[in-house]
Amino acid sequence: MSEPRPNVTAAVVASTLLLLRDDAALGHLVDRRSLPVVELAVRQVLPSAGWMLDHVPWPVLRRLAFAAEKLVSPSFVAHYALRKAAIREAMRAAVADGHRQVVLLGAGFDMMSMSVPDGARVFEVDLPATQEIKRHALREARVRDVTFVPADLSRARLRDVLRATPGFDAAADTLFVAEGLLMYLDVAAIDRILADLPCERRRTRVIASFVTPDARGRVRMHSQRRVVDLCMTLLGEEFVWGADAAGLRERLERHGLRVDAMLANADYAGSLAGRRKPTRSSGELIAVASSASGRARRDDAPSTTSWRENTSSA
Repeated sequence: MSEPRPNVTAAVVASTLLLLRDDAALGHLVDRRSLPVVELAVRQVLPSAGWMLDHVPWPVLRRLAFAAEKLVSPSFVAHYALRKAAIREAMRAAVADGHRQVVLLGAGFDMMSMSVPDGARVFEVDLPATQEIKRHALREARVRDVTFVPADLSRARLRDVLRATPGFDAAADTLFVAEGLLMYLDVAAIDRILADLPCERRRTRVIASFVTPDARGRVRMHSQRRVVDLCMTLLGEEFVWGADAAGLRERLERHGLRVDAMLANADYAGSLAGRRKPTRSSGELIAVASSASGRARRDDAPSTTSWRENTSSA
């Protein structure tokens, strides 16, 4: 992922949320407050998408978009919406459990910050060019305050950039969310990030999505076609790292993080019916983990997590 341009793949993925504002099967999974801000950001990164939104009748545009989805990555839109809904639920549970700082790593353009419950302070760590687009979109929409932390996590130490960020409290219970990030980083960068998450002065919870290698050992979404592989390579935004559930669990535990839940499509698609329901594994899993420090305090609190926990290998 190179600078100075913003991440194009992140904008394309975020734009799929716009398709769901009136979708009978998936619309309930979308945080509708975020959609106007997502659209503002997408229009800046992808002017062609803005042109189509302005000139192509909405029913036609939706049909074309879902037809393209079938050609390039079947069921991706459903998978993405379900992934976001599961992460939002886990995030709300963490805030309800006393985590009053939320750090979004590689936040992209989906405006997850707007889904963070009131009472928690939000920090976004991302590439400067991506953040500049979001700053403008959030100013235009006049929504909640977000502290932007410009950093390239493939090079910078997370602990250093947070230490230098005004308002970040290293002793406050903190939730870190790494959605759609780890697959873009090499192992060394991932280990640096994970090593910086636990802290003896606070409780730490982590929500992270990651990609498992497909049957041929390729690190990619399992449903995506070769044209997607080619486009990501040409953009310089191809996936770098992946692991199976057991491998990620071992890596997290090596850095003092215990896996509390591991979710796959089948775990968080139970309430979804109809033609939008994913028919095959996406190859992407969600892990929820916590640090050993402060664990007794967390375990004494009542559980607020309602989605099914599954700590077996997915």
